[in-house]
Amino acid sequence: MAGVFIGAAMAVVVAVIIALRWWAHRSIRAVKPGASPAPAHTELPTFDVVALGTRGSGKTMLLASMYSQLQTRSGRGYYVTAPFDQVVRLNQWFGEAADPQAGWPRATSTGETRLFSFTVHTEGAYARPLPVLNINYLDYAGGLLTDPEAGGPDLDELCARIDSAHALIGIIDGFWIRRLIDGDLLAKTRMQQIVTTMVHLMLRVDRPVTFVITKWDLLQDIAVDEDERLSFVRKHLMYNQNFRDLVSAHASHRVVRLVPVSSVGPDFTSLDQAGLVVKRPDGELRPTNADLPFAAVVPDVWDQIEQQVGQTELAAVLDRLNGPTAKGRAAALSEVTEMLSQAAGRLFGMVLPAAGTIIDLAAGLYRGPSVGEQVSEVLAERSTRDGVTQELQFNRIARIRVLRELRSRVDVLEGRLPSSRLGAEV
Repeated sequence: MAGVFIGAAMAVVVAVIIALRWWAHRSIRAVKPGASPAPAHTELPTFDVVALGTRGSGKTMLLASMYSQLQTRSGRGYYVTAPFDQVVRLNQWFGEAADPQAGWPRATSTGETRLFSFTVHTEGAYARPLPVLNINYLDYAGGLLTDPEAGGPDLDELCARIDSAHALIGIIDGFWIRRLIDGDLLAKTRMQQIVTTMVHLMLRVDRPVTFVITKWDLLQDIAVDEDERLSFVRKHLMYNQNFRDLVSAHASHRVVRLVPVSSVGPDFTSLDQAGLVVKRPDGELRPTNADLPFAAVVPDVWDQIEQQVGQTELAAVLDRLNGPTAKGRAAALSEVTEMLSQAAGRLFGMVLPAAGTIIDLAAGLYRGPSVGEQVSEVLAERSTRDGVTQELQFNRIARIRVLRELRSRVDVLEGRLPSSRLGAEV
């Protein structure tokens, strides 16, 4: 068994090295004028995310709270930066939300596209900031999902963006779930419209999907146990035929998760007598889980590449890695490389950018700790053999550590809230 793990690790290393050349010929997509991402750190792995949600669902607050939590390390091994003009905007939104006397940040208007370019950093050699990867986060106007007059070029572009994205985030308004649970018939119709339209767009492509339940604080009285609460909400979502179809038909080969998020925390808002969300005069802003949709992007993309490979066929090839002849082992390595390359091609086409750190993604994200450790050992051996400097080795270890921390954040979520990972149940 140990030999299989070591062979698998070697296969992953060879595969990702070959993938560097394959991904280097990626296609370059057109970007709408005025919505171009920052050109900084273009040599890093870059992942494109499209966030879908109706007007008022909390997309803007999620984005502001997410950045507020991630812009400093706060006990993590990484932090996130953005171009200065975007930082000003995000902090302005968060400041408006935190002010009990101010209104909520302005929602994205129809026809308006917000593209935010985030770079994940850690501390590299000599305590210098070390960029690890980029995530481009595209926030679309909610009116495109519900306004019958919307559409045309904006909707066409949205569909194109979804088709070329690496991951999707679907934002479901917890306010309407609250009203649905309370027996509001209008909420039932509203939820049907929200979920059906969103899922229809998501079914266009096989991409990892994170459904975010916003305004989770409005649902805290449903049950004391949070996973029990999430399971209760999930059952209501599964009543929607389209949502159930997405889960039952796709969860076997794409990552689909359900994440509860409160962008303001449990003690900042309440429902007034008219049933509207209002700020408490003495409320304290303490976002919960706002970083999780961001942290899940890269691990979910990697997991889906793994899922694209036929596991029975892969196991048979890995068995040959312990064969008696060097020629046979080399042929098996070549076959594994081809399998992983084809899997990535089927999933992402020629979109996923190339970078020298792709090999570190394998060491940091490959499922199975023993495999990841073996990949790291092989990398260390190659570094020593090739005369890589101590600084570069330190930076490589730092990058791998960040990727493992992202993986750990997702694993902790699933351990704490088993209902967050959607399987093939109906």
